[in-house]
Amino acid sequence: MTHLPFPTNENVAAKEPKPWSTAKPCEPLPIAIEFVFCDGRSRSFAVCDIREWYRRDAGYIQLSIFGFEKYRVTIEGRHLDELYSLLQRGRVKALRELGSRTFDLAEESPSIDTIKVEALTGPPN
Repeated sequence: MTHLPFPTNENVAAKEPKPWSTAKPCEPLPIAIEFVFCDGRSRSFAVCDIREWYRRDAGYIQLSIFGFEKYRVTIEGRHLDELYSLLQRGRVKALRELGSRTFDLAEESPSIDTIKVEALTGPPN
């Protein structure tokens, strides 16, 4: 009865991969963080340029990035507590935007619905 031709509770598939990748404990900390959008675009920033981490709730994270230009990166989704902790420790290499929620992903799985990068401007001179 272990090889039934239809799904059962015993044939549980492996967990879905998280929408971020991290440096392994034996690897050095990444020098850049890459944001991969659902349409295929990607954007990278130096990790050392992240000046502020803000978390409103488990589904909303904002990063303030001050390099040559100032940017605000907003990450929205669900179950992002672990991601926030990893971002603060500088362990995240890449984040992947999954787009609108689908039924393919379990409700308890972490998900990044949108990543928004805004260029900030200072006061006029």
